[in-house]
Amino acid sequence: MEARSYELDAYGHLNNAVYVNWLEHGRLCYLRDRGETYASIPERFGVHIVVVRQDVSYQAQVQLGDRLHMVSRIESFGNSSFTFVQTIAYPGGRIAAQARVTMVCVGAEDTSVAIPDGLREILDT
Repeated sequence: MEARSYELDAYGHLNNAVYVNWLEHGRLCYLRDRGETYASIPERFGVHIVVVRQDVSYQAQVQLGDRLHMVSRIESFGNSSFTFVQTIAYPGGRIAAQARVTMVCVGAEDTSVAIPDGLREILDT
């Protein structure tokens, strides 16, 4: 990822809201790496996965042109939810931001439902 001019705030730093977009993209890449997307999961498993909590810790400034990479992994599973841990870092390892993002499976009635076994297996690889 590279910080672009339109993503900066008045102080010349990456705007805090942009991190949330970058984190979303990281989770999409996590799904794609496992052959899934936000569109395929409802089709295959009958559930949507939605964000219910995000906790972002900003640890280093990101400025125009800075290049970073992201690592996304699932830290834990509950009955209907799972939690991503995501790290945005500079080459060399200096961390710019870390996040914990909890997602929950929602069924047809817009209420939480258990994570389907097949989906859990895919996410847990």
